Amino acid sequence: MITPQEYRRMAEECFGWAREAQTDEVRLCHVNLAQAWLEAAAWIEGVSRHCSPVASPPTGRPSPECKAA
Repeated sequence: MITPQEYRRMAEECFGWAREAQTDEVRLCHVNLAQAWLEAAAWIEGVSRHCSPVASPPTGRPSPECKAA
């Protein structure tokens, strides 16, 4: 299983590529990918304590298992 630290390392690599990108479109793609890695790290760490475990990382939408905060 990939650890949260590994996900964060991948995010940092994407941020590095974003800094080197020649166009805004490519920069945005790298930043979005980095954000996805950071969200995966947070999901693995169980940051969302209001949701029961689900089979896959977050999609940006609340899962049906989420309880109202």
